[in-house]
Amino acid sequence: MSLVRLEGVDKEYALGETLVHALRDINLEIADRDFVAIWGPSGSGKSSLLNLVGLVDAPTRGSIHLGDERVDQLTDDALARKRNRHIGFIFQSFNLVPVLNACENVMLPLQIRGTQAGAARQAAERRLIEVGLREHMHKRPDQMSGGQRQRVAIARALVGSPSLVIADEPTANLDSETSLQIIDLMRELNRCDGVTFIFSTHDPRLLDRVDKLIRLQDGRITGTEE
Repeated sequence: MSLVRLEGVDKEYALGETLVHALRDINLEIADRDFVAIWGPSGSGKSSLLNLVGLVDAPTRGSIHLGDERVDQLTDDALARKRNRHIGFIFQSFNLVPVLNACENVMLPLQIRGTQAGAARQAAERRLIEVGLREHMHKRPDQMSGGQRQRVAIARALVGSPSLVIADEPTANLDSETSLQIIDLMRELNRCDGVTFIFSTHDPRLLDRVDKLIRLQDGRITGTEE
């Protein structure tokens, strides 16, 4: 079953008087339960592609489908609801709230959704235990290592039970050993929870852990390997 489908997608940005062609004629299909890496050098369009798949940006041309629904023409409010209900995000810089502890950070997406505090806390604690942070859930980000903070970010992405998790360079700020641990954790969650993962990387050491590899160069897909 197709979870995400992009058809004839272009993305252009105005940079002063210069028109930047970030993506060109992207045709891409991601199946339910896939574990996909988008690989390419800096500037190849990886982040632009993830922003489109994650519904945080709109294509200049072409269409984007989530399941059976075309979503690129939805209103901003409708897109926000789709993101909150169906998509989790993991950022390379973690994007945790410094004054909140790990549990409070993970609770945030559910609180935005309107979930009662008690239920949100229970769900957050369950996810933190799942990613190996039982003993750290009451620590603030500055009290944790980079790998622990990324695990908090993964728990936050998963707390709302999304069908899709998008990770933009999730290991960029981690050492090699921790990077592999994080990818293995994502792989385990993909297999156990059935969540589709799409992540960007330029680290070739991670590529043998994916189901599908999409190569991107100068805004174009240059190859797909399974």
